[in-house]
Amino acid sequence: MTKLSDSTSAPVIEVREVSRSFQSVQKKPGFRGALGLLFRPEKTVHEALKKVSFSIEPGSFNGLIGANGAGKTTLLKILSGLIPPTAGEARVLGYEPFLRSIEFRHQIALVMGQKAQLWWDLPAVDAFDLLRAIYEVPLPIYRERLELLAELLDVKRHLHTQIRRLSLGERMKMELIGALLHWPKVIFLDEPTIGLDVLAAHKLREFLREFNLREKATIILTSHNMEDIERLCSRVLILRSGELIYDGEPTGLTGKEERRLRIRFLQRPSLDELSECAGIPKEQIHFTHGTEAESLAAHLSVRQGQIVPILQRLFARFQVVDMGLEEQTLEAVIQRLYEQDRIQGDSRP
Repeated sequence: MTKLSDSTSAPVIEVREVSRSFQSVQKKPGFRGALGLLFRPEKTVHEALKKVSFSIEPGSFNGLIGANGAGKTTLLKILSGLIPPTAGEARVLGYEPFLRSIEFRHQIALVMGQKAQLWWDLPAVDAFDLLRAIYEVPLPIYRERLELLAELLDVKRHLHTQIRRLSLGERMKMELIGALLHWPKVIFLDEPTIGLDVLAAHKLREFLREFNLREKATIILTSHNMEDIERLCSRVLILRSGELIYDGEPTGLTGKEERRLRIRFLQRPSLDELSECAGIPKEQIHFTHGTEAESLAAHLSVRQGQIVPILQRLFARFQVVDMGLEEQTLEAVIQRLYEQDRIQGDSRP
């Protein structure tokens, strides 16, 4: 597949109606189930992605979030060329990813926080030397890049240490260096801060922000840590059960004027009763799930000017035990989306 136009105004990544499904065989218990697996296997189809469409502009830093199983890693694997889409079309830098052309591979990087990609028995610098040869990076340029990356990530003193002897945070930094030595134009990061302590995660975030600003690399980051998303990403894409349900700025999710009103009742009202009394849509009300005491609490997403009249109506109709007011946070919004996923999953037959 030939490369498309090199116009700088063109999107770096284009995803059009991309779907991806996986088949699995279900085994029933016992000997009868084993025979059935041999002669009449029952196959089920799981739709990991469902007609996802979006485009990514050059030099942007984008967050891809969703609950476990929402399709985030599947999407990154399609964009990096590890698996093909079942339907639809994806283009990265004008290339069809799954064809895995040399030109394409020399311009992208994929870093998976849960999977080591460097050789554990080698010192980091030896692993980097091998990558230099693989990507055919000229020696002077390689040395300059390694010096810069090692300095930005503060790992110069560890370059001659075996990868297996490094801490998790240090290994993650080495993984990043290995992925960036060929200076990719597009970088896919799958949970890069998973398992890192607060300081290591902070340093990694600072490095990613600096690299994005200096080199204008286009980055897609998946993370369950909302601090990663809030501090780094100017755009957020949210997947829910394989569908893209939000694409925009993080502030579009939280709402600058919105507040989160927490109210605990003596007896929990129904969602319809609470919505009718408060005068707000049901979608703006979220009941806490947990202990019996927690289940009596409701969270209402309201604007500043609505707080007093809503409280007056609620106090007049229900017995309120306590209340509190919180600023809307991205983590709270995403948590509600995750819980909706879980409730919907539990309700499926």
